[in-house]
Amino acid sequence: MPAKKTRARRPATRSRVPLAGARVPGGLRDGERVLITSHDVAALAGVSRSAVSRTFTPAASVSDATRRKVQRAAAQLGYQPNVIARSLITRQSRLIGLIMGEWENPFYAAMLRQFSEKLQARDYRVMLLAGSSEKDVDDSVRLLRQYQVDGIVLVSAAPSEELAAECARAGVRLVLLNRERQGLPATSIVLDNAGIGRELAALLLNVGYQRFLLVRGRAQLRAGIERQDGFRSVLNAQRRGQIIGEGTDLVGYAAGRQFIREFVEAGKQPDAVVCSSDLTALGVLDGLRIDLGQRVPDDIAVVGFGDIPAASWAANELTTVALPLDGMIDAALSDMFDDSGADRPRRVVLPGRIIERSTTRTVASIQAAPSR
Repeated sequence: MPAKKTRARRPATRSRVPLAGARVPGGLRDGERVLITSHDVAALAGVSRSAVSRTFTPAASVSDATRRKVQRAAAQLGYQPNVIARSLITRQSRLIGLIMGEWENPFYAAMLRQFSEKLQARDYRVMLLAGSSEKDVDDSVRLLRQYQVDGIVLVSAAPSEELAAECARAGVRLVLLNRERQGLPATSIVLDNAGIGRELAALLLNVGYQRFLLVRGRAQLRAGIERQDGFRSVLNAQRRGQIIGEGTDLVGYAAGRQFIREFVEAGKQPDAVVCSSDLTALGVLDGLRIDLGQRVPDDIAVVGFGDIPAASWAANELTTVALPLDGMIDAALSDMFDDSGADRPRRVVLPGRIIERSTTRTVASIQAAPSR
């Protein structure tokens, strides 16, 4: 039986597609996939391979004439430096891991954008992962470590004690943003939550509100507990006002709208609702106005937290607390890149800022109101 004819396989070429019409080393035809290396650039530019490496290394010494020759050759060949290979030599990946524990709130999209822009200005890049439960966070931290990231920022998330200790031993810096956990070897950038709670209570008491409903997200989160404790401390100190209800584990527009409808229909009537997020507050606002026919702020006030873009829309005009986004990110990156030898971990506390809009009465509106 005659032997089967086998077709010779064409040898595989390496990764990268050059620009159409470019001269490709090694005799490959235009359009075939090929990996352009620093050797190819050096040969075309007539310089050493080390000159190519210095041209693409930030702050490295290379003459202007050599730099121009290398850049022209690189552009002609479609060459891009291999940052992964470089990281093996420098032991710096120039990657910062970012783990986000929450995604629903538009505040976190703004935070991601600013993180990316500020890191790119330092010639670093963001590697983004998600993590809501502690197990998810730990899995994300382990994955980031496999990519040899230079540090990890966790937003509204925290790893387990064991994994945080492992990162500390390996020299991987951890920064917790908008989250705090005692005993972790990680810097925490947090808000003055107790102070914000005190300021909100004083503001609402000052314009005549007395019966308060406090609405927050996950019950165990320290930030919400601190704001609530700060709020309650002012009521106790001034001996006026009362908290007639508390809602926990309420996150998002739909949860806020349903909760306020059920609360009021059960026969309980607050005159101010203080929420732990703007999204939840907007749900409460529509529940009061649309579902229950109540007047805001005359019958009842609504306060949010976060100052997302929708809070300032004309249909909402939500009184809220603006967060120091720039300050939080700058503090996180300052700690991440600090080589001064200062003590770590640190605890950085930043203030919020109350923005009064039309969902709460003001002193001026009370004075201008006709007497009954």
